[in-house]
Amino acid sequence: MSTAQSTDVATRFLEALGSRDFDALAATFADDAVLRGLVPGRLREEHGSAAVAERFRFWFGDTPEFALVDSSVEELADVVRIRWRVTGVDPELGRTVAEQTAYAELARGGIAWMNLVCSGDRLLPA
Repeated sequence: MSTAQSTDVATRFLEALGSRDFDALAATFADDAVLRGLVPGRLREEHGSAAVAERFRFWFGDTPEFALVDSSVEELADVVRIRWRVTGVDPELGRTVAEQTAYAELARGGIAWMNLVCSGDRLLPA
């Protein structure tokens, strides 16, 4: 996949995440995509674009006052680095921020695999 195509897919992923359009998010992944996510306390692994989208829905779908506040996309040799920061309200913690950084290979018209690490929800000062 060309640099322009990789950047386009990564940008569409971020736009879908920011609007919490999980159908559009699923469409940025190849049908047989693999997501590996190191989140606080465990490693999550999902197979297939629908399962990947459901994982993102689980993480962000019901977050009150959700906002994508920062993001970036950068080519790194044969993969793309995608970083995003989101804020929201956790009913138990209050206002939170979380950041995820992912490396992804783009092939077969979408994201073939994505490995990400998550900061977990961090409490924002009042």
